[in-house]
Amino acid sequence: MDKMLKLFRVVAERGTGFWIKLPVPTGMEVSRKDWLSLQEKDPDHFQILEIAPDAELPMQSATTGLVVEYALSVSWSDESVQ
Repeated sequence: MDKMLKLFRVVAERGTGFWIKLPVPTGMEVSRKDWLSLQEKDPDHFQILEIAPDAELPMQSATTGLVVEYALSVSWSDESVQ
């Protein structure tokens, strides 16, 4: 069974990549496998956000399985909303 990820949306500044506001939950979940496929085709808009407990680096936590992943849909501030 494919892992499901909670989907968040964020608006970012294209020049720096900084988030203009914090990510907003959409209330939806997406398949990790499908999201990775979308990310491969368009990494600017389809990203995975990894959060590790206790401010550990993701690679340190990966071995313990404590990293939490979220699907992140990115819109850029210079894109027109349709």
